Amino acid sequence: MDLTQAAVSKYLSQPLAKTKLAGDITRLTHTLTEMLKTGDSGADQIVREICSACMRSRLGSTLCEMHQDKVPSLKAVNCQVCSQLLGGRDDELADRATVIGDILEALRIIEQSETFEAIVPQVRANLVACNSPAETVKDVAGVPGRITIIDGRARALISPQFGASQHTAELLLHAKKTWPRIRACLCVSGTQNVVRIVTRVGFQVLSMQEPESTASKIIESLKTANQVPGQRTSFPAIHVPGGYGIEPILYLFGPSAKGLSERSIRLSDAMKS
Repeated sequence: MDLTQAAVSKYLSQPLAKTKLAGDITRLTHTLTEMLKTGDSGADQIVREICSACMRSRLGSTLCEMHQDKVPSLKAVNCQVCSQLLGGRDDELADRATVIGDILEALRIIEQSETFEAIVPQVRANLVACNSPAETVKDVAGVPGRITIIDGRARALISPQFGASQHTAELLLHAKKTWPRIRACLCVSGTQNVVRIVTRVGFQVLSMQEPESTASKIIESLKTANQVPGQRTSFPAIHVPGGYGIEPILYLFGPSAKGLSERSIRLSDAMKS
């Protein structure tokens, strides 16, 4: 469990406290011990078991009972907060979980690809997603540290988090006002070869005339551009040309992170063929 001997000694030296949770903790301890003994369980599975035990105890069980005993006002109003939150009845939490799940599925597709490397820019790729009500960067989930390349394969070294990407998130928020259907944005290389092929896989590309790095100014340029993809467009794209010390970037948009990743793989496959 990655505990130091000093930590183990500290825990063992503390006096035992008998609580109503003793039975729950004993059962959890036995389960974790068996998982560790077999050696078949990863750290994520162990954490899942611990969190599941905690959630079960909070859902009308021991921990819930202890809390209501400690705070009588909770019992008086028949508190069901944990049941509502953990049972998926809180729309905001459910939506955030859906967004994270969408990005994780998209990253799985990207990381399994043998060709995605072909469209990764020097500044590395980034993927962000949000739900319909999203209004601020904090409402947009992204990949901290971007998607990099290791041994020829794309890798997201850190799990997606809300508020992790400032620039790409701002661009998505501005863009979804123009194209209401989009919920995800992926930035890839904007070289001429990529731009030439991207329309073949279904993206409608809008090309800027001058380099620009500010999200609001990139979107502002749409107002003066010719043939802007219509509001019902599901897969628009914005090409920002390079300049002195500036790499050309292509911003791909889609109705979901998963759908966007699948179409981006079609692009990278075409680049490699």
